Amino acid sequence: MSKTIHLEYVWNKETYLQASRAIYDFNMKHSPKRFLGWFFIALTQFGVVGALKKDAYGLLIIATFLVVYWYLLRWPLRRIMLLRGFMTSSTKDHLFKIDIDAQGLKIDTNDLQWSEILEVIAWCDGYLLYVGEDFFYFPKNAFGSAEDKKLFVSYVKEHDIFYKQEC
Repeated sequence: MSKTIHLEYVWNKETYLQASRAIYDFNMKHSPKRFLGWFFIALTQFGVVGALKKDAYGLLIIATFLVVYWYLLRWPLRRIMLLRGFMTSSTKDHLFKIDIDAQGLKIDTNDLQWSEILEVIAWCDGYLLYVGEDFFYFPKNAFGSAEDKKLFVSYVKEHDIFYKQEC
């Protein structure tokens, strides 16, 4: 008989933002969109050359705005939009109770078999479990001990689920 891991955590604003940031970073890291920042930097360099040689500052201003947005404003603006959605969410401040064993996961009253999980991504603060187009996020501090975290990872590997450490 396998050991059951019990998790409890509140889906509050901080946990929601952790999960959203993890999903966003993972998807951006594995997307061709990540090269846009380099394109904006190259565009800025062309703008500098154009401004110095022809006194054309339009390209420089546009490219500078794009670089500032890409590297400084992208996540803060996204965070504001995410928080607006979270405040109206039905899962706001929901207490999740999860039992994990060798057969699968029981999330509140829903059963999830290991075969339904496509991949598990370990982040600094938690685990992302991809189930089709959906995901579940477990903060690492919801685990009672380091042994429980290791047991969870061993269940994932035992069922041949793609596992990746991102932090």
